[in-house]
Amino acid sequence: MLNKKILILTMSCFILFGCGANSNLGTNEEKPVEITKISSTKKGTNQDLANQAKDYLSNKQNITSVNAVNTSKKLVIAVEVPHHERFQLAKTRKDLQDELKKKFSKVEVELSTDQKIVLELKKLEEKLQKGSMKKKDLEKEVDDIISLSKEQT
Repeated sequence: MLNKKILILTMSCFILFGCGANSNLGTNEEKPVEITKISSTKKGTNQDLANQAKDYLSNKQNITSVNAVNTSKKLVIAVEVPHHERFQLAKTRKDLQDELKKKFSKVEVELSTDQKIVLELKKLEEKLQKGSMKKKDLEKEVDDIISLSKEQT
């Protein structure tokens, strides 16, 4: 009888302590959003709008990285979300697209969550950062990325 009580008490303690030991695994620690500010001194490749969009989106929850490039008439943005948030990807994309269209109403805004677009924008950002891009080339590449994002939608 005494052995049963001790056994039940011991098992209860193990269960209670075992459940409490990993309680911090489910907490979301704030990790900084990956963004690269682009500064270009060439005329026609000013990236102020893209940098503003990056700042705006970096303050949003559940975004892990933001890439953006703009021309004088278009703004292309690619965001990455945590893997567990991908179930609501369509809703997230639509909500962010609507917010950005209102915020940057003077240009055409294209938002994507597709990994291919993320990679293409990273490459384009690197070219802009090096300063090896002309205005005409930038507009062509942005148009190509937009058409690629619409193909996959």
